[in-house]
This record gives sequence, C-alpha cells and structure tokens, in this order.
Amino acid sequence: MDTNRDIHSLNKRHPYRIVGENNFKLFKNSLNCFLKDIKAEDLQIDGAVTKDATLVSITGAFKDTNLCQRSICEGRLTGFKDARILFFAIKGFAGFNPKQCCSLFKEANEKNNLLIKKIDYTFINFPGNGVETFPSPFILAMRLDDEAVMEKFISTINKAAKENGYTHLGFPPILGLRKTDKTVKGLEASTDRRIFELLPLIPSVPGFRLQMALNGLLSKKGINVIEGEVIKAKIKNSIVESVSVKKRSGLSELKAKNFILTTGRWAGGKAIKKNGIYEPIFDLPIYEKERVAEIKDVADYLDSYVLESHPLLSVGIRVNSRLQPLNGNDDIAYKNLFASGAILGGYNYLTDQCGLGVAFLTGHLAGKYAAEGKG
Repeated sequence: MDTNRDIHSLNKRHPYRIVGENNFKLFKNSLNCFLKDIKAEDLQIDGAVTKDATLVSITGAFKDTNLCQRSICEGRLTGFKDARILFFAIKGFAGFNPKQCCSLFKEANEKNNLLIKKIDYTFINFPGNGVETFPSPFILAMRLDDEAVMEKFISTINKAAKENGYTHLGFPPILGLRKTDKTVKGLEASTDRRIFELLPLIPSVPGFRLQMALNGLLSKKGINVIEGEVIKAKIKNSIVESVSVKKRSGLSELKAKNFILTTGRWAGGKAIKKNGIYEPIFDLPIYEKERVAEIKDVADYLDSYVLESHPLLSVGIRVNSRLQPLNGNDDIAYKNLFASGAILGGYNYLTDQCGLGVAFLTGHLAGKYAAEGKG
C-alpha cells in the first residue's frame, strides 16, 4: 500500500479512490501507530508504506510487499548481492521442498541477475525426534519456544553453517510461535550469519503470530470478542437493530448502535452460493464492474487463462466515501452499517497487489466512522 501511489490511475470503483486521496495519504500515520502497538506485543514488523520489498516464498516464488515480520524481512532480495545461501529443511517434515525452492530461486537468480554466488540446501534432524513426520509447522514452531529444544536446534544449525562460507541461512517459517525474535537472535549470534524465514503458505505460523498479537491488543484495549456465525440481521426503517449469532451454546442476539460488515469475500463471507453470487446477511447486491453479478455459474467469472485478471477476484459490494454499503439504486442501504476489507468490490487483490492494504485502510476508516456514531 504505497501512499505515494497515484490512486487516480486506478479504476473509479477501487476502494482507494472511493475513500478519497486525503484519507489514503493520512492513513500512513495511523498505520505507524498500529505498528507501535504490535511491537508492544513482541511482534517485530519491518518495512514502510512508501517502499516495497521482494521476498521469497516457501515454494521458491517471489512476492512484493511493504510490511513483513522481521524474521521474514531479512530475506529481501536486495540484501542477497554476493550472498551464499543455505536453505534448511527438516527430515520428515513435508511442508517444505528445498530442492524445488532452490531450483526456482536459481532460475530467478540467472534471469534477473540477482548476483547471488551460491544457493544450496540441506536436511537436518529436528532435535530429539529423528525422522518423525510432523503434521504441521505449528508443532515445530511451538517446540522451538522451549529453550532446551531451541538450544539443541541452534547447535545443529551451527555445525551445518560452518561449511562453504555461507552468508545467509534460510528456513521454512517455523522459528518459534511466541519466541521467534529470541530464536533468530540466538541463531545469528551462534552462526554469525544472516537468518531469514521464507514466506509461508496458509494457514501459517507467521499468521498465527500476528493473530496472537492482535488478540493481545484487543484484550488490552477492552474489546470483547464473541465467536460464532452471524446468520441473519434484524432491520427496522433501514437501521440494523441486531444480528443473530449462532454459537456452541445456542443462538444469541447482539444489539449495537453501529455495525461493520467485514466478513471477507469467499472464506469468511460465503458470497458464492449454488443459486448465484450474493451477500447473505444483509442481501446486498454484489457487483462485477458496472453490473450486478447475476450469473449463476461461477465458471462464467473465470478467464480461460489462469494468469489473467479473473472477474471473480474483483466482485463485491459497493460503498460510498464513508464506506456505507449501497443498494441496487446506489442509495445507502442501512443508515448504521459500514463495510471494509475483501467484501468490497472494484479491485483485484492479486493483480492490484493491494489486498491487505485495502484491509488496513478500509478497516481503519470503517472503525472510525462507526465510532463517530453517524453515517
């Protein structure tokens, strides 16, 4: 989410253009405050919204981003000039194929003239477990929070790192859940090498770290979290009075002065149904560009070529400049309802490279407008 970006070059329905240039520019200060809060939860995030970094994924692919956890950010391509990189894989752990990763990385090195001198990989035994197959990276990361296991792990890495003059040591994203910074610093001190994690697949250990930090912030700020599935809303005179939430203990009715629809597009919002594409809680129309999405066969929203900009990835609801959802006549649907995140249409989070940027910006603004208590 580069705040130096010319948002007028984006299509008129893009959330960045909808909220306006002033909000887009001013968001930088709010994001910096958020990053300070995250740091207080012992999660180190590096980068800036005015510049980006290219990082390596666990598959050997590359991704540009503005912000990332420090353990991953050390793997920026710009820091690999003249580097000798050794990737570590865990015997029995199927979550990382180092041969494939190195192969793609070497191709990119030659094609893009990255000036990396050496790219290797090696397998190691995770301390105390031989070649046991682990069901997920979370178990490895959780065990590395144990200082005794961490010390043995560092000793194992140190022995392998002494060979061939390696300058950088790369790992799958498993270097601890709650004590990642301590693990990374221990590895750096012991090996005298640059340590970095690869970008993960989802669900991921780094994602869980962020979730724990967010949970800590919510608790400190006195924000209650109620887990359940919202199944319907009670509406009166274009005002949302309450929502019904299905929980393990039964059905609950939650009343509030204002509501924010931030359910996501597919995984959370469940906007795709057998009989079409629609928003299921407030019955808001879903748009594909300038028309309401009425095609019942989802395949009609996919391009025949996989790397094209699929229309399915840019469908969503419409909102005004204060992020209030609009009905089919472009009027405010409900006076006390706001929206943010992936449920918004008008942008393709893959080709526009702004998925989490939109989430940050619109989430911040929707919260601000809802807290002000007026539409």
